[in-house]
Amino acid sequence: MFKKDTISHKVKDYVMSNKFFTLYKDYDSGILWTDVDKSHDHLKYYLSNNYIPHSDKKGLFGTLYLFLQRTMFTYKRVLLRKALKESNCILDYGSGDGKFAGYLKKKGKKVFTYDPLKSNSLQITGPPQGLDFQADMMMMWHVLEHIPDLQKAFPHILEKLNKTGFLVIAVPNRDCFDAKHYKNKWAAWDVPRHLYHFNHKSLVSFMSTHKLSLVLKRPLILDSFYVSYLSEKYKKNPLPLLSGLVIGLVSNCLAVFTSNFSSSVYVFRRN
Repeated sequence: MFKKDTISHKVKDYVMSNKFFTLYKDYDSGILWTDVDKSHDHLKYYLSNNYIPHSDKKGLFGTLYLFLQRTMFTYKRVLLRKALKESNCILDYGSGDGKFAGYLKKKGKKVFTYDPLKSNSLQITGPPQGLDFQADMMMMWHVLEHIPDLQKAFPHILEKLNKTGFLVIAVPNRDCFDAKHYKNKWAAWDVPRHLYHFNHKSLVSFMSTHKLSLVLKRPLILDSFYVSYLSEKYKKNPLPLLSGLVIGLVSNCLAVFTSNFSSSVYVFRRN
């Protein structure tokens, strides 16, 4: 657990409970973290049909989401091509529905999946018992911010990465324009599912304490549109899609000069 240095925000859970949660800033790391009780039931906050990443919603938005998801699979594979070429064994940690792992498998990669929220979640030609192997690459697509007791858990997660392995991390960026525009209604706060909230400096610093060096950083441009759309819904805007597209576009344009995209993918490697 990080220290309660100062209160940073109070943010509402718009997805499920409508409760407010306090975010604290740890000045040693620069990471913001969501204050939850020791008895907090993490799982129940994912069991909502409104939680898009783990839902099978139909309709226009659901169809658009799936189309853009497939587009992003190609983008991710291209930006990771060098690391993928050097990696014979890949672990998708926090894999959700496993679709990206399945996509990489079709491209000839050996991929294991693991999701702590799912039982019997080792899939796609995985070892018969547990995670008894080390990967050349570990991917955590919007996973790091969800891990309870990150300081304690992260070193154990890294044990599954070999000594020269790549760690792929995608996280929201609290310094982006859309975060500043929407303030407490920024959808990527996503409390209490998101327990940690990073910017570029705090993420790189956190990784350096675990002897991981930054190799590559690239924006996830579509995320600003998705997050802005959800944020507009939280504001009860009657035209959330149109307004979200405008704010997402402005956020991406400004990020060309500031590097503060709504979210980015980072590739780290052991020192």
